[in-house]
Amino acid sequence: MVVSATVATTGRATMSDAADVKARTTRPALDVLDRDQDRLLYTGDPKRDPPIEPLSGGFSTYWAALTWYQAAGIRTLGHVEDVLEPSDMMPLSSVLEYLLNARGSPEGRYVRLRTVEGLSDACDLAYKEFRERANERVEDEQGESWKDVDPESERNPLMRPAFRRLDRSQAGALIQLWSGFETREDVGRWVRSLAAPTNGETPEGLLNAIVSSPTLLDAMLDTDSRGAKLTRYRFAVGTVMPSFLAAARTLNGGERTDSSGETHEAWNS
Repeated sequence: MVVSATVATTGRATMSDAADVKARTTRPALDVLDRDQDRLLYTGDPKRDPPIEPLSGGFSTYWAALTWYQAAGIRTLGHVEDVLEPSDMMPLSSVLEYLLNARGSPEGRYVRLRTVEGLSDACDLAYKEFRERANERVEDEQGESWKDVDPESERNPLMRPAFRRLDRSQAGALIQLWSGFETREDVGRWVRSLAAPTNGETPEGLLNAIVSSPTLLDAMLDTDSRGAKLTRYRFAVGTVMPSFLAAARTLNGGERTDSSGETHEAWNS
């Protein structure tokens, strides 16, 4: 940060100067988590695939809302559910409608503000849970220190490759579901592929539940109509997302990285 003229001439920092300063710790993984959560709530993350639209600005589409909810599960260790339950993210939910369609209204701005404030507490809870597992880094004989890690450039959530893999696999599963499937066999293979993105928390009997419901199965195999896409959205939020959130809570990642992408030793046993 460039020191302002006010500070240089008077020795005092203004309130805006203080707001621009991001506190750093000697546990860089916590700095990365804090920055990830800030993107989730306020700035978004266009570099992430799919991009994250910030909660504070509302969502442009159902797809943006769904991908945000999945990303929030990773970056809050599943605690997003404490504030936004899957039912809140369903079509026709008053909460989701304000997050989606009332972007310019006073009511929409108020709902988003209160939701951001609630999610801030969930982010703090995730931070507290993770801090016991985040290694402290101090300067060593080679000159490496906590200052060497740039939270802006680190692309692994929580600075852990395991969480990035979970994030990617969950996002990939949602992309497939959102697009629909060509055959019943494709649906079965997709359900089989959920073991990794759910960290083994796939609902028991999920495939049978799909193929036993003509309406749901038809929606899975209809790649064109808006009605089928909305059905798949409801299925994603109500059935798939709880397992994704459980995975974020139960994942026990081992290795850590620095900003260069280099992996290091396990941080827990």
